[in-house]
Amino acid sequence: MLHPAPSCLPPRACGAAHEWISRSMPDMESANASGGHVGDTEVVIAGGGPAGCAVAAALSDLGWSVLLLDAGVDRHKQLAGELLHPTGVRDLRAMGFGDVVDGWAAHPVKGFAVRFHAPARTLVLPYGRGCTGLSLEHAALTLPLLEAVSRRRNVTLLTRARVTAVEHNCERGVRLRYSHAGAEHTVHARLLVAADGRASPVRRMLGIAEHHQRLSTMLGVTVDSDCLTHPEHGHQFVGGAVHALAYTIQPGVARVMVDLPLGSTARTLKERPELLLALPSRLREAVWRALEERPAVRMASNDDWLAETVWMGSAVLVGDAAACCHPLTASGMASAFHDARALQESLDRHPGHVARALEHYAHARRPAQRTRVALASALYSAFARQDEAMHALRMGLLHYWEHSPGGARASMALLSSEEPRMRVMAREYLRVVLHAFAAMLSPNGPGGSLRSAAPLLRSAGPPLRGTVASAVEQVGSWLHRRVRRPVYTLARAGWASPRRAFASNR
Repeated sequence: MLHPAPSCLPPRACGAAHEWISRSMPDMESANASGGHVGDTEVVIAGGGPAGCAVAAALSDLGWSVLLLDAGVDRHKQLAGELLHPTGVRDLRAMGFGDVVDGWAAHPVKGFAVRFHAPARTLVLPYGRGCTGLSLEHAALTLPLLEAVSRRRNVTLLTRARVTAVEHNCERGVRLRYSHAGAEHTVHARLLVAADGRASPVRRMLGIAEHHQRLSTMLGVTVDSDCLTHPEHGHQFVGGAVHALAYTIQPGVARVMVDLPLGSTARTLKERPELLLALPSRLREAVWRALEERPAVRMASNDDWLAETVWMGSAVLVGDAAACCHPLTASGMASAFHDARALQESLDRHPGHVARALEHYAHARRPAQRTRVALASALYSAFARQDEAMHALRMGLLHYWEHSPGGARASMALLSSEEPRMRVMAREYLRVVLHAFAAMLSPNGPGGSLRSAAPLLRSAGPPLRGTVASAVEQVGSWLHRRVRRPVYTLARAGWASPRRAFASNR
């Protein structure tokens, strides 16, 4: 049972934080002339979803006083994260949520079953090293996390509370306003964490530029889990008129998510039953029945949201607030938990230097995020587009996975966020393209025509160039981290003059 905390911060919100704020931001004491309680804390986290809970746990473990603001949305109505890769499970346990994970009525996920529409074949891709993920309904996953973190000694949870304004943000700290219990309150903090989702209002309050592109509309229904051919796996249905993802969320119940063109509704599927031809007949009929039943289907928009920077002053973005991509890789929650641990490690490494810690955090998370976003974009094009080039690329994937067990393992390592290196993705993408040509030439292959060669090269060229460029950047960043410290040591001794390029880790 979640109990809202009082509308003002308790006295235990760290005397050290109050002294630090008074010393570094003396102009703030008179900032509340407009009314509302003024309080001090070390960290304010906007957002009580999985990302916010993970950050609250991670920073409370460092001894920081945390004010967690949860907007109080009805999570039973959300079409949001429900499948967690093994990396995410490990990170949750590392942050002290082992009891919560063990208490979930979750379904084990051993990998993915990928069903190709034409030719009709299904390949099972297990997670590496026998690892297991899990899946369960979004509210059943999120609410226990929120309840557990609210019991931590130095975490104060306010329900139905939102940040309404960021009044001041610099390297010395943050002053912000939030609404709770019908009143406005002001708080001073060393750190503000935006964990308020892909459309992050806090990101916009901070003035951080963003790239936004709407991709498609997602429709979600529940069906009998017996309709799934591989019950302990997530299911990807590719190559049909629409892409679909399915997985069990509780005993006897599976979620099916159908990717539809922008502007579509449930009526779109009712009027165009041929859109679901890529699904097995039993599952297809179950989806049609679910469209007529109650509760109503859930709808969500699939978007790319990419922040220009993940930190500014004493504020930082985590999870979807920092980067959000198409959900077909189901990597969103695992990525958010990785962010929480990266932020924890960065603040622990640079105690007393928030700006330096946030700079370190930005570089620590960047390789995995770049790879995740690029992979989601490449896979969505390959799985969902119906042009000749993407059909050839799908045949390359099928040929690659059928003929290379190592290739299948590498693909799953990328999909599950186990492998963050962009050079690995660039290598795998190139191999899929080469296997696409092999499939065209093979009389026993999955099909394809040499007429597809030119369109394939035209379509594969830009993403391949992008992944190679990002891989080179990652290698350069790795060399930067290895070289920077000895270069500056020599510079301080008068033996070297570091180049300007080494002056920033951005």
